[in-house]
Amino acid sequence: MNCVRNVRYALVVAVFATAFVGVFEASACSVCMAGDPNFDANGATAQQVGNFSAYLEVRGWKKESGLLPHHDEGEEEEEEEHEGEEREENESQRLDLYLSYTPIDRLTLTMDIPVKFNEVTEIEGPERTTSSIDGLGDISFAATGVVWRNRDVLPSTWVEARLVVKTPTGKSNKRVNGIQDPHLQAGTGSWDTGLGAAMVHKLEWASLYTSFLYKINTEGSLDYEYGDAFLANVAIDVPVGHAIKVPALNWLRFSTQLNYRWADKDQSENENFNDSGGSILYISPGLAMTLPWFRDQQAPVLRVSTQVPVTSSWLNGQQHEDPVWAAGVLMRF
Repeated sequence: MNCVRNVRYALVVAVFATAFVGVFEASACSVCMAGDPNFDANGATAQQVGNFSAYLEVRGWKKESGLLPHHDEGEEEEEEEHEGEEREENESQRLDLYLSYTPIDRLTLTMDIPVKFNEVTEIEGPERTTSSIDGLGDISFAATGVVWRNRDVLPSTWVEARLVVKTPTGKSNKRVNGIQDPHLQAGTGSWDTGLGAAMVHKLEWASLYTSFLYKINTEGSLDYEYGDAFLANVAIDVPVGHAIKVPALNWLRFSTQLNYRWADKDQSENENFNDSGGSILYISPGLAMTLPWFRDQQAPVLRVSTQVPVTSSWLNGQQHEDPVWAAGVLMRF
């Protein structure tokens, strides 16, 4: 028993250390975000019949890539010689409101309402042009169904199937500084779908979680189509007080994820944009804290996390992604 307890302590300390190293290193994510919003909001749990929850999250990222070709309003496209590098810097944030409801046993419906704050700086030799747009993004709808569980009451293992549909609600053809840049828009102008699955297994002192999703993107506004993407995630979620037998810490949970993303190249005017797509792997530590001034089981939960890329060398062409930061509050009703 002492050996088992020592292993638990060591694992909890390791997750704790990883989380805080990640949080202090984090500075900013990818335009096509890796990860699993279901796990980010709820951890390795599933809602019961009649439950409703709201999760409000803010997330920030920074990415560099090669410059996407385009031309100014009223001008024919011309080839120009520029001395020095040509690249694009994308530094943006988004605010997401996830609303989830479980109308019947095994089925949970979720709506994601995003608001985006996008800033793109184009660098052509000595010239720098910064453009920004903010506004409502593309609203998504998701259905999650439990297709198998080892028992109906308090299951310790279950499997979920998922369907996601993204709608073209965000403005996707605004002109800024005389140009229409698809990377700057709040929306894509496309209807996109995703199919996936998840599995949860609860241990005595932690929960294990894995999921995958394949996203099928279609052509949107400005003759631009984001590449299809495959997302895969594995995670461990540790309730600290229960794991180390200290009830005073029951308000605290630690988690660590591995988030993998592969994406096909984007297409601009039916031609591949070579500085897009490829693979990337993140190590993603996080913590969740049940706010102490609420004493009932519906107390709000504060979540903070970061995604630290292992390397950007698996991405196509000229691309570099910085770490992600995220923070959110979960309310259950």
